[in-house]
Amino acid sequence: MQTVWYDAEFIGQKVESPTTNRFWFKLLSENPIQYKSGQFLTFDFPVGDKRLDRWKSYSIANVYDGSNIIELGVSYKKGGLASQYLFESINKGDIIKCKGPDGNFVLPELKKQKLVLIATGAGVVPYRSMLQEIAASGNPYDEIHLIFGIRKEKDILYLEELEDWSHFIPFFKCSVCLSQASKIPKAKNKIQYHLGRVHQVYLEEYKTKNNNCQFMLCGWTNMIDEAVLNLHNVLKIPKEKIKYELFG
Repeated sequence: MQTVWYDAEFIGQKVESPTTNRFWFKLLSENPIQYKSGQFLTFDFPVGDKRLDRWKSYSIANVYDGSNIIELGVSYKKGGLASQYLFESINKGDIIKCKGPDGNFVLPELKKQKLVLIATGAGVVPYRSMLQEIAASGNPYDEIHLIFGIRKEKDILYLEELEDWSHFIPFFKCSVCLSQASKIPKAKNKIQYHLGRVHQVYLEEYKTKNNNCQFMLCGWTNMIDEAVLNLHNVLKIPKEKIKYELFG
């Protein structure tokens, strides 16, 4: 099957945290380009001759609404040509080629189960589109638990939305883990704060009663490697109940 590339017009950006910005593109297609929450697009940035340098995949941060407006959540990576281009060089109106959507890191079809969504850094981006979808249509799952690891409180992405979802989505809870903070922030709505990394939360929370859980992991490679080992070897979670998407 021939790969289809689209023109994507850059229409704006906004600072979300000291290291992460939100970027918006308009896909220039006469028809809506459909995608599932959690999927990604691959962009061909003008940053070199080698495909390894030019092509970069980013999860779509917003739920599909037929508008062809795509939002990305991108963290600045020193030495990363794609992120440097987005943060330092791109201008409003620039046209970038992209292809997709691709990826199977999407909401599971089986509804009668608990979803445990574990993320670090910009790994929370695909969950954001999933939770937007769930917030709009109601929560069909038994429970949803987002465990989100970042360094400090200032690094939390989509904080206002996390607060809203904690309040308005039935059977949803959010645990934010601060790996480099010295004290726990004052709780906002129902968000639970922890000092340390994400592993301590799911290992304690799901050491029992984990038979009906689907674990989804997205974020830094080291976190995912450790989490997969913990889930499989310590909590005895079957491999088919663990899905992951690597970021960086």
